[in-house]
Amino acid sequence: MQTSAEPLAADEVLEVVRAAIATVLERDAETIVAETTFEALGADSLALVVMAEIIEERLAPVAPAGFRLGDRELAELRAVSDAVDLVLESL
Repeated sequence: MQTSAEPLAADEVLEVVRAAIATVLERDAETIVAETTFEALGADSLALVVMAEIIEERLAPVAPAGFRLGDRELAELRAVSDAVDLVLESL
């Protein structure tokens, strides 16, 4: 992962998001792609909150102070790509 001076690339964020989803939902990260929907994964709102906490923790070393994924934004996520976009916008 890059230093905080360099922005993360979308593919780097995708890997973090995929790993978080795989951990929370006990799935193989390799089966999760950007187009995968959270509905197809069986992810509920609690799973999304836990996923967000993992992402926030993992990206803390390269994220700005106060980096957080808001609950309202999490509720609007439909696909893995939406989560990647949210993280990129929040960094």
